[in-house]
Amino acid sequence: MRQCIRLLGLILIVLLVSCSDKDEPNRVPLDQFNIDNSNDYRYIFRKTIQKEHWEENRYKKDEFQE
Repeated sequence: MRQCIRLLGLILIVLLVSCSDKDEPNRVPLDQFNIDNSNDYRYIFRKTIQKEHWEENRYKKDEFQE
C-alpha cells in the first residue's frame, strides 16, 4: 500500500513539473514583409518611430488654437 502511494506521489510530482507553461513561439506579422520578401523597416521599428514622432510634436502648438 505504501509503495502504491509513493508511486502515485512520484507520478504526480513528475506530471506537475513537466506541465509548466510553454513559451510562445516567435511569430512575425505578415504585414512586415513586402511582396518581394524584403522587410518593411517602418513596421519593425514602429514603436521607436511613434516615440520619436511624439517627442517631436510634444510641444508644438496647434495652428487652430490660439
